[in-house]
Amino acid sequence: MPTSPAEAPWGTCTFCGDAVPPDGNSCPTCGKVSTAPLGLEPARSRPVRRRLLLLQSLRVFVVVAVIASIGWAIISAELSGPTTFPDPLTGVRTLTVTPGGWAFFAGNITGEDYITGNFSVVTPPGGNVTVWVYNASEFAAFFSHQTARPAAPPYTNVSAARIVFAAPYTDEFYFVFGNPFPPGSDLTERVFVSTTYETNVVLG
Repeated sequence: MPTSPAEAPWGTCTFCGDAVPPDGNSCPTCGKVSTAPLGLEPARSRPVRRRLLLLQSLRVFVVVAVIASIGWAIISAELSGPTTFPDPLTGVRTLTVTPGGWAFFAGNITGEDYITGNFSVVTPPGGNVTVWVYNASEFAAFFSHQTARPAAPPYTNVSAARIVFAAPYTDEFYFVFGNPFPPGSDLTERVFVSTTYETNVVLG
C-alpha cells in the first residue's frame, strides 16, 4: 500500500540542515536538492555530518547569544533606572551684566514645580540688579523691546536675595538680570547665582 502524505517521512537538507517536507523537491531554505531521510545518519557522509553538526552548533550559539543580549539589555535598563539629563535650572553660574544691559539663564519648568536658590552681586561691591522672570512669549516681547509682563513680581534694585519661583503652568522660563547703571558708566556687574529645580511630585 502506498505511503500517504501524512505518513511520508520528512527529509533533512544535507547542505544547510533544515527540514525538507515529504513532497518537497528541494530545501525551502537554501534551495538545494540534496536531501537525506530525517534521522538516517548513515545515509550522510562524514563531511556532511560534520557540516550539519557545525551548522546546528552555530544556530544554537546565535540563539543563545540573542537571548543573552536581550536579557542583558533588560537587566541593565532596570539597574540603571530612567535616563536622566542635566537640568539647566539646577547649578551655579556667574552672570556678567554690562551697564544698561541684561543677562539671563533659562529652562523648562513643569507646572507647579518650582525653582529655589539665591543670588548676589559680586562686583562691584554693593551693586544692585533687577531680576525678572518671563515665560517664553513674554521674553520674546522683552527681547524685542516691547512691553513684557513678568510671571512673578520682580526683584527691583537689590544686591542679594533668595529665589523662590513656583511655575503656574508648564513653559520655558527666563530669569533675566538687569544692570541699572547707565550705559557708558563702565560699571559692569558680576552676579553669582545658585538655583535648584524642585519637583512638586510626591513619590509614594
